[in-house]
Amino acid sequence: MDSHTVRSALISLVLPAHNEEGNVPTIYSEICGILAAVPYQIELIFVDDGSSDATAVCVRELDSSPGVVVRLIRFSRNFGHQAALLAGLHAARGAAVITMDCDLQHPPQHLPQMITAWEQGAKIVQMVRRHNAGTNWFKRTTSRSFYRVMAILSDSPVAKQAADYQLMDRQIVDYLLQIGDRQPFFRGMISWLGFPATQIEYTAPERHAGQSSYNWRKMFNLALDGITSLSSKPLRLAFYLGLSAAGFCLIYIVFAVIAFLIGKSVPGWTSLIVTVVFLGGVQLICVGIIGEYVARIYELTRRLPPFIIAEDEKTEPPAAKARNAGE
Repeated sequence: MDSHTVRSALISLVLPAHNEEGNVPTIYSEICGILAAVPYQIELIFVDDGSSDATAVCVRELDSSPGVVVRLIRFSRNFGHQAALLAGLHAARGAAVITMDCDLQHPPQHLPQMITAWEQGAKIVQMVRRHNAGTNWFKRTTSRSFYRVMAILSDSPVAKQAADYQLMDRQIVDYLLQIGDRQPFFRGMISWLGFPATQIEYTAPERHAGQSSYNWRKMFNLALDGITSLSSKPLRLAFYLGLSAAGFCLIYIVFAVIAFLIGKSVPGWTSLIVTVVFLGGVQLICVGIIGEYVARIYELTRRLPPFIIAEDEKTEPPAAKARNAGE
């Protein structure tokens, strides 16, 4: 890529913000200072996720900086972090898009390193937390447990301790926007695409200002969205459990009949238990079959593209190459 192309290229940064009035000016000045030397125009997209403080006012009052365009998107109410990321990706126009939180727990000093990795051909630059300052034992334990469960249930496991701090090439962003999931889980969606990711470790500092609005209910909902958006294995688990239970029911029916034949059963018990166990087995199998069809409906409604093209190269026969070279 020549110098003119590089300097005319645009990189977008998407920053979800919910009650971040104390962080907006600081993260803006840090980003502008750190990226001042990069040969790109910068687009900063702040997505105000229904803030009740002066977050939007702080964004509007940011001082202009050479080569930096600031854009504000405001939600009518709080729709959540992943929805804010989705809105930012729809608005982003850059050849590469970086998503990061507004509370400075995603340190901006790594941005040049991420851009360098992208220039070297990485389609995805995934930031992975090595340590999270100020995080208690319980939160660390639940986080590790979440990634273990995701590795078991998901067809595309998410990198351990991955965050929504990442750089994505335009091709990746376009594929993500094709999926059209109303409740997206971007870490999982990016993993599902299958492109290799360059990982960079970082230490997450404590929040610069304010308090996190990410309570336990929101974290649980995010985990639930992550599991259900990446796999239909829980539905299929019901089918396998139903088959297993039906198998035990048949064994118990044989036991009940043998007990009746050798005269070791209470009168009427055999017919009753056989009927109950038979109907229970049929019901479990039917529930499993219904689960399989629900899984199929689920897969169809996810609107995932049927395939992902990493490259599309045109090759010519040797004779055509020689003819074109002669021309």
